[in-house]
Amino acid sequence: MNLNQHRQQQGFVLVLVLVMLAVLTLIGVSSMNSSSMELKAIANAKQHSIAFNVVQSVIEYAVSSDPVVTAALTFQTNDEDLVQTVTPSVDQGSSLSASVRFSGCGIASGNSLSKGFSYNFFDITASGKNTTGTAQSVQTQGIRFPAASC
Repeated sequence: MNLNQHRQQQGFVLVLVLVMLAVLTLIGVSSMNSSSMELKAIANAKQHSIAFNVVQSVIEYAVSSDPVVTAALTFQTNDEDLVQTVTPSVDQGSSLSASVRFSGCGIASGNSLSKGFSYNFFDITASGKNTTGTAQSVQTQGIRFPAASC
């Protein structure tokens, strides 16, 4: 009787090993798929970060003290219909532009001896893409400049 039991159990180890091999294969395939998705997500986040930084550079360029830029833009205007545009060139960016629009004028509080300073307020809207065109960013920032008067 012992011999019959031994003969009936000879194929069980083979079946058990095949099931374990199938389970390990599924785990391996699943982890490779997960790693692939994580790599794609990281690459996508990098491209969006590049687009964001490029557009942030465009805004900084528009408010810089570079004479070439300041000659193209005037911050001593109070014309609400005037939209001024600059289209700089920045590494790793394409389709870059910034538009500057007058949004108001204000007087800062002064003291008993003098009146406060006047300021012109502007909204800068910048947009752009990374060089591959896979990510785009649009940002708006408000700035103020000293003005002669309101």
